[in-house]
Amino acid sequence: MILDDSTLRRSDALREMMDFARAIVEDGDVTETEAKGLQIWIQANPDVASLPQVHQIVGILTNYFSDGQLSEQERGHLAEMLERFGG
Repeated sequence: MILDDSTLRRSDALREMMDFARAIVEDGDVTETEAKGLQIWIQANPDVASLPQVHQIVGILTNYFSDGQLSEQERGHLAEMLERFGG
């Protein structure tokens, strides 16, 4: 099987995002700065944004930041999502 460039880029970006997710939840807390950084990273890597598991995280981030801030409860929910995503 031959993989095209977009498939390889998506695979590399997905691996990078998984590492990013692990680093964010490593200390058991998700800060607003980390969440915004993840949101910016996803926007800069559109190859992964359409993947179902990433699309769900995008939706959560968009919803959480709709009021301009990330509550403690929202940070906890995001941490759970990222732990599952990052493995």
